[in-house]
Amino acid sequence: MSSAPRDASARPFRFSVIMPTYQRRDLVRQNVVALGATRRPWPCELIVVVDGSTDGTEQALRELPEPFPTTVLVQPNQGAAAARNAGARHARGEILLFLDDDMEADPELLVEHDAVIGAGADSVVGHLPLATEAPRNLMTIGIERWADRRRERLVDSDGTLELDDLLTGQLSVRAQVFAALGGFDGSFTAGGTFGGEDTDFLYRLRCSGADLRFAPDAISHQHYVVAPEQLLRQWRQGGRADALLLRKHAELGDSRDRVGLSAVLRSTAEVLPDSVTSAAGRYVAGRVRAGHVDGVTDRAFTGLRHVAYWKGRAEGADRMRRGLRALPGTAPLVRVLAYHAVEDVRDDVIGRWSVSPERFAAQLDALVDAGFGFLTPERFVAHLTEGAALPDRSVLLTFDDAYASVYDQAAPVLRGLGASALVFMVSSRIGSHNAWDTDRGGAQLPLLDGDQLRKLVDEGWEVGAHTRSHARLVGLDALGLRQELVTPRRDFVDAGLSFPRTVAYPYGEHSARVRAAAREAGYDVAFGLEETRRAPSLRSRHAVPRIEVTRDLGPEELLRRVLDPPLRPFAALEREARDAARTLIGAHGGAPR
Repeated sequence: MSSAPRDASARPFRFSVIMPTYQRRDLVRQNVVALGATRRPWPCELIVVVDGSTDGTEQALRELPEPFPTTVLVQPNQGAAAARNAGARHARGEILLFLDDDMEADPELLVEHDAVIGAGADSVVGHLPLATEAPRNLMTIGIERWADRRRERLVDSDGTLELDDLLTGQLSVRAQVFAALGGFDGSFTAGGTFGGEDTDFLYRLRCSGADLRFAPDAISHQHYVVAPEQLLRQWRQGGRADALLLRKHAELGDSRDRVGLSAVLRSTAEVLPDSVTSAAGRYVAGRVRAGHVDGVTDRAFTGLRHVAYWKGRAEGADRMRRGLRALPGTAPLVRVLAYHAVEDVRDDVIGRWSVSPERFAAQLDALVDAGFGFLTPERFVAHLTEGAALPDRSVLLTFDDAYASVYDQAAPVLRGLGASALVFMVSSRIGSHNAWDTDRGGAQLPLLDGDQLRKLVDEGWEVGAHTRSHARLVGLDALGLRQELVTPRRDFVDAGLSFPRTVAYPYGEHSARVRAAAREAGYDVAFGLEETRRAPSLRSRHAVPRIEVTRDLGPEELLRRVLDPPLRPFAALEREARDAARTLIGAHGGAPR
């Protein structure tokens, strides 16, 4: 089984099956074997993401015979959304099929998804009946009843999906559409918590104009090994997730007030102390675990679930009011600075974008004196892709064009601060000069060579792409965009560097079409610029705005810009993500093929 990163630009498979798993070694082995028995008239791959398991899952999977090309990814426990996103980043299939690790695939599962997508759907969910071997208790009886009623309702309504109908336990989506929407929001399940990311993704998918359908004959059987105590915790976490969901999508309004969760129990949740609900929960969960299915136990367990949910809702709202948890899609006070050359260049064409070494050092000192710390590129990317927490008052330093002065002048200053940065290299100009400047009559400056780039990487820096030739991307056709965004990933490997995870748009220029191309090329994060006196807010990981640092920006003025409140509301960039998906879904009146 492979564990190497893949170039997402090549899609030789029809399906990439992505299965996140945590602490379920034997069950995930069983379900990987079941996947091997599925009918696959076209090439497919399997990606299992081991999300912090300590039960020997990785070794057990590597000992299995591969049912088809298989990759096992291992990461620290970061939650289901981050695990699914990690699998998607490595996927090379036209269609992504997400399966939970307790889902046993029916032999016709892939064929049924393919049939519905082939008929024009962009995303498909299937039927989730209970596995025959699942234990019989109040929870599994409820799951079985819910799955049957859901199937009946969706068939009768021609497959019209509501928000709660999209479950990531079994979900397929076109890879282009998934990338255009930026994947799942890892903030919802960061730290291994439960819920919210699937509803959020469906809502964004639906707003993009995607065609969502139900496939009643696409079946995966739930083994459902959740303990009753764990289910109560999940309902509480689900309440917190809904509070975050409503903050992110306020227009959903009362639709998240959960029909059936009574107002009486909502009021009860507000006054019952945790000590009481915990004691009651232990007693009732014990009865459920012992197999009691009587009406009294059923009603008590249902009531406790509802109380747990409303307690979670109140906690989520309170934590956001007090600023203890970042809103999904947002961050604490985090700014990204964009530098170019760190040298005193007296030139009418490019001189404005050069900062003397003395001023550079003074700017960083001003930030440190104001209580700011410097982020590593690794930590910043993990925040945007996986929801990892960041400290308040953080700065990420970036350098466009990769001038040699970054190595000679900037790196020693950062070394003294114990900091690193992200440098963006034009891949066809490694070790050469700034042709895009000299073509306009600007001064010729040397660029970093391969050896200097590798030394910076050894010091904790990261090298991102600045396209292949520093072209203006907005005016390029599809082939030109592909050459500028995909080719650098190969050029970097030829230079002994890793695949770049990030890209900076030349001149800071981008559009929904350019951002969609960056996602499709496989970049985790893309950076622009924002020309404004106010500091740009951090909102979208394929349109991350940066404060451009110029020669005339003194330390005090830079600090004022960094401390300014965010400029753009989240909703504006959320619309941009939807627009990016629409360019793929509806440009020609149909889904991408």
